Amino acid sequence: MKKDYRYIFRIAATYIGAIIGAGFASGQEIFRFFTVHGFWGYLGIITCGLLLASLGYITFKISINSNLNNYSQLFYQLGGRRLGSLADSVILLFLLGSFVVMLSGSGEIFNNYFRVDKNLGILLTIIIVISAIKFGIEGVMNLNLFLIPVLILIVFITFWFNVESNLSFNLQGQGYNNIVFNNWLLYSIIYVIYNYFLALPVLIAIPTQINDLNLLKKGSILAGGLLVVLALVINILLVQNLSLITESQIPILEILNYHNKGLHILYSVVLWSAMITTATSSLYGLVIRSKERFSLQENKMLTFLVIFSFLLSKFRFDSLVAVVYPFLGYIGGLILIFLFLNYLKSKIIL
Repeated sequence: MKKDYRYIFRIAATYIGAIIGAGFASGQEIFRFFTVHGFWGYLGIITCGLLLASLGYITFKISINSNLNNYSQLFYQLGGRRLGSLADSVILLFLLGSFVVMLSGSGEIFNNYFRVDKNLGILLTIIIVISAIKFGIEGVMNLNLFLIPVLILIVFITFWFNVESNLSFNLQGQGYNNIVFNNWLLYSIIYVIYNYFLALPVLIAIPTQINDLNLLKKGSILAGGLLVVLALVINILLVQNLSLITESQIPILEILNYHNKGLHILYSVVLWSAMITTATSSLYGLVIRSKERFSLQENKMLTFLVIFSFLLSKFRFDSLVAVVYPFLGYIGGLILIFLFLNYLKSKIIL
């Protein structure tokens, strides 16, 4: 039983690690997708958690029943050769975009909060990520098992100190005139789609290590629940400090810099750790699939992807989050619709 709990948390940590990267832990994603919707943002967060938990379990079940080795097999099974190939290409674009955003975010952390050159932060992140993926999915899972509990703990400590120092506690916040959007559900769906696509490579790979469907189901539910709790906590932090963060690239660190500089340094390290977990998951999926699709040796493909991503990571972190993720969400949504329609048309039974 004790071993089962460890497996369940390992599954959840790996799923969370693929999602909770620079955009999530920094507050950028939460702000742009949920905080701007005021009260409805909370409902959006809960909706996302339920959908991600459900999609995780469905993916695990399909992976085991169909004996899948990588995500491209799922797309070719659902969409046939042409649509499967298109979906495969979109996922590669997703993973590349995610990896670039994580590198850019790491550089911002080192430059703005550690007072170190941005390039050094990016290079150090690359070294750690490459070291992890050399051990395959086992390395990815072990890295998340170590980093995710630390991140969860520090998020709650940050929340506690903010609650103690902020007497005018208000769940909807005040003073942000742009909280007028009413399309919270669309934003929630976009958020789920691109995060699911980013996590898909590791979701397909996890059953190769843990193939007990009951454990996988519980791990997926735990991941969805923890993501909801973390997102709610971060959202409350943001709405309590709207006047501090509207122009900030990394809102949570801006809040801590104002309220508690001791936690500010600690959270900087944890935030960087979150970027590493998602960068690792993204690069792992990118390399594994790219070397198969383009028939290149792993080291050559890895070198090309790292150099290309390093150059793209020079763009501002907040600009990348604002442009790359919503764009990929819309494209991913179209792909999912086409896959689903093709699935119904061909009446494939998994």
